[in-house]
Amino acid sequence: MSQERLAITGSGLVCCLGSGSDEVYRRLCAGECGIRPIDRFPAEAYPQGQAGQIPSAVEDRLRAEFPDDDLAGALVKDAGREALRQAGRAPGASDARMGLVLATNFGPMEALEWCWRERVDVGSMDASTFARFDGFCGAMAAWLGCGGPRLQLSLSCGSGAAALAAAADLIRQGRADRVLAIGYDLITEFCWCGLTNLRTITTDCMRPFDRERSGTIFSEGAAAMLLESPRASTAPVLGWLAGAATNNNAFHMTAPPKDAEGSRRVMAAALADAGLTPADVDHICAHATSTKANDVTEAGALRNLFGDRLAGLTVAAHKSQLGHLMGAAGLAEAIVTLQVIRGGVIPPTVHHVTPDPECPVDCIPGTARVRKVRCAITNSAGIGGNNSSVVLLAASA
Repeated sequence: MSQERLAITGSGLVCCLGSGSDEVYRRLCAGECGIRPIDRFPAEAYPQGQAGQIPSAVEDRLRAEFPDDDLAGALVKDAGREALRQAGRAPGASDARMGLVLATNFGPMEALEWCWRERVDVGSMDASTFARFDGFCGAMAAWLGCGGPRLQLSLSCGSGAAALAAAADLIRQGRADRVLAIGYDLITEFCWCGLTNLRTITTDCMRPFDRERSGTIFSEGAAAMLLESPRASTAPVLGWLAGAATNNNAFHMTAPPKDAEGSRRVMAAALADAGLTPADVDHICAHATSTKANDVTEAGALRNLFGDRLAGLTVAAHKSQLGHLMGAAGLAEAIVTLQVIRGGVIPPTVHHVTPDPECPVDCIPGTARVRKVRCAITNSAGIGGNNSSVVLLAASA
């Protein structure tokens, strides 16, 4: 049985390709890639010295505007404010019927690094130094005006899309009329060291679904989407969140099961939640991490879900341009997918040169493509076996 469709009334995005959903989408369609040399900490000791770091001008602006925040907090505020403004709202006065769901892999890690450096420099730690970390969710909710239910979840790289599923649940259960879902993560040296130790980062560029792919490159940023009950909103509808689902492989901490069965099941569950079938889908936004294992197994999941229809579907791989946004990835990719539905142009998969016969998908290689999309589905996955998926529909659907 399908659930109530939820109105998407605002979106906000800040990442390696700039600040603002429209700007990022324009640059994606132009074929730009946001991966650049890391300059926030010495990166010479690492095999990969490039990442999807936000542009220096954006970082300078955020640090000047929010000097008392962890940079992750500034990213959250910037993306959340854009989503609210697009819906005709503004941060500030508390709205008891607006909830907040935050999603992340590392949280405000810059604040924790400050705590550690304080311990190294002065030999002790002041409890107040932890305030930016301990009170992060409450501080973000207060600044954004989210006076309703709030929570922060971490389902590794499935977190962003899972935040949309959690937000939808809060509205459908009557606990809120609107919920701001925000995925975020920041690249710090602690994070980069840990990510390097996973041995999934390529020393090349990202090449999703390409036979020569050799790994992923991680990025930072924040993505925000405002969901509202259509019965409680007068804001223009940008599109509909028709369905969402999360699950877990219960298979292995890092390796996907054969043919990514968990991904197939989570996409099928999201479609069922929407009251739709694979036959209704026009376009797919893939997780597409550019690792050997993920791309092959994800292609298997898509084949098993869509069957012969897969050959006629477009399969976007936005990480080729944005990098892997970790806890923000699924939400950022949902925002780009919404832009695709609204704008009728699908950004390309860059660096895709040699098709992999084990990944027989149309990933829009090289240049953007004009295509009318009414219904799209996203797929997200992460370490620990976490999977999440959302189904998006055009405003006119």
